[in-house]
Amino acid sequence: GSVFGIKISDGEIYGILKQLSEAFGDYYEELVIKIKEALVKNIDETSWRINGKNHWLWIFINKEVALYIVRKQRSSKVPIEILGNQEGKTIIEDRFSAYNELARVSGCKQQICWAHLLRNSKDLAEHYPEAKYIHKRMKYIYKKAKEGEKEENLLHWMDLISSRSYRSSEVYKFVKSVCRNHRENLFRFVDNPDIESTNNLAERGLRHAVVIRKISNGSRSENGAETTCRLLSVLQTAKLQSKDYINFMNNLLQIPK
Repeated sequence: GSVFGIKISDGEIYGILKQLSEAFGDYYEELVIKIKEALVKNIDETSWRINGKNHWLWIFINKEVALYIVRKQRSSKVPIEILGNQEGKTIIEDRFSAYNELARVSGCKQQICWAHLLRNSKDLAEHYPEAKYIHKRMKYIYKKAKEGEKEENLLHWMDLISSRSYRSSEVYKFVKSVCRNHRENLFRFVDNPDIESTNNLAERGLRHAVVIRKISNGSRSENGAETTCRLLSVLQTAKLQSKDYINFMNNLLQIPK
């Protein structure tokens, strides 16, 4: 292709991006450490392809740092490997089973995403009449939680949902997961302003990767995936910190090795 009259091949573009990725290598490792140490972080994942084979792109993000990683698995092994010991720290997530294992192994606390919960309860209400009550109550409870209602009252109202009997196994499974298994993970955001009630931060962070995936259909190689993750991590971290990201990245490149 030709931009501003300069002819440049796909191979040359890839070479430039790879060089840039290598130059940001040290900073990327810093981001890994920062996200490990962060007291609160959001996690999510989306599908990715490398040379046509299925992989997963993971995001670990908070208000200051974004870290993207591609791995073959969509299992707890990935966040356990990246985060290590997380005692005293909180992850915000969407009830994917891998995060329960992460909590068990790493010692982190969980905050379940309320946007997902309300989406799930709405979907159930559209298919099962008995779930209409659940969705209506959960909308009310979430509204009260955002207004700063006491946690004991919020939990009491969730317990009332749990105490009813349900005919549908799908509805029962949802109630058991949310009101019993995740009971203590519903309202951590009420008393801690650093904990968000939804996983929107991670979902927004993944949108950039989804756009790249639609255009490129993923990566052609492991090196290409690594390059994408590094550059995305640096770019999104710069944006999160409200920096002029061109200058921000330029300054990183000036740091003597």
